[in-house]
Amino acid sequence: MKQEIFLKAICEIARKGVPTGFTGLGIILINEDIGMLPISPLLSEDGFYTENLDAKAVANFLFSISNIKDKRHDGFHVVSRDSRLLKISQYFSPLIPKGFNKTVFDVGARYRTAQYGSLYENVTSIIVVNQKGEVSIAKKGVVELIVT
Repeated sequence: MKQEIFLKAICEIARKGVPTGFTGLGIILINEDIGMLPISPLLSEDGFYTENLDAKAVANFLFSISNIKDKRHDGFHVVSRDSRLLKISQYFSPLIPKGFNKTVFDVGARYRTAQYGSLYENVTSIIVVNQKGEVSIAKKGVVELIVT
């Protein structure tokens, strides 16, 4: 599956160490299409062209814009099943599920958003890379650290 290749590329970059000024990264991996995901662009323009990039190149691009000096660093980015970058810098506001009893605590908003967002039907997982380069993945409401 191409998303596994994409995750591997993210982990490889993180293991090498994040660059100075790295702000963290949130990536929504989806099945088919964006559908009814509760997202909204943070920027008035997209300004990215990644149509012909492979998974590793997309991962490198996302790390390169996740810098305090780049206006595209904030929000979540959406990647398709075939590792195409569909959206960048999206405000992502998943509903808080009623009766959900596995909420993670003592984490930042990006992690909680990833946890709740991973419960959406068309979301396969959500990758979070913190400012230290630690990679976590959220699937079906469970957040797991995979690379430190």
